[in-house]
Amino acid sequence: MRRGDIGLAVLWIVLGAAVCAHALRLGVWDIPGPATGFVPLLTGIVLFAGGAGILLAARPWGAPAPPFWPVRAAGLRALTVLVALAVMAVSMPALGFLVTATGCTMLLLRLVAPQRWGWVVLTAVASTVLLYWLFDRVLDMALPKGPLGF
Repeated sequence: MRRGDIGLAVLWIVLGAAVCAHALRLGVWDIPGPATGFVPLLTGIVLFAGGAGILLAARPWGAPAPPFWPVRAAGLRALTVLVALAVMAVSMPALGFLVTATGCTMLLLRLVAPQRWGWVVLTAVASTVLLYWLFDRVLDMALPKGPLGF
């Protein structure tokens, strides 16, 4: 198990470094603000850090780590998140960012970590609107617009 974890960690570290290198070639910042490589650089940093975290958790120098998902439900929750994000990515061009992100957030807050409906709606709407404002208005990045124009 440890060898597989180490191989996976190395894969993510190499992929993260490659994404960062490509992002730097694209350019990260221009005079008016973030350039084409800004978001890929952030993505590469997250991939690299995730790989480093997996490598540290694998403990190649000591005793074996405990199982990553000792309970099957944890693996199913992770799979639910991946499927929800894939559905969001596929439906975003047709429905727009605000609708898909709000729906995905609501779904995840109900299925992965069950919350009360009032909290789910408030959190989903507030976080989606905040992200939309940040990316669309502050960073001036075009987000997919849905049939309603937002």
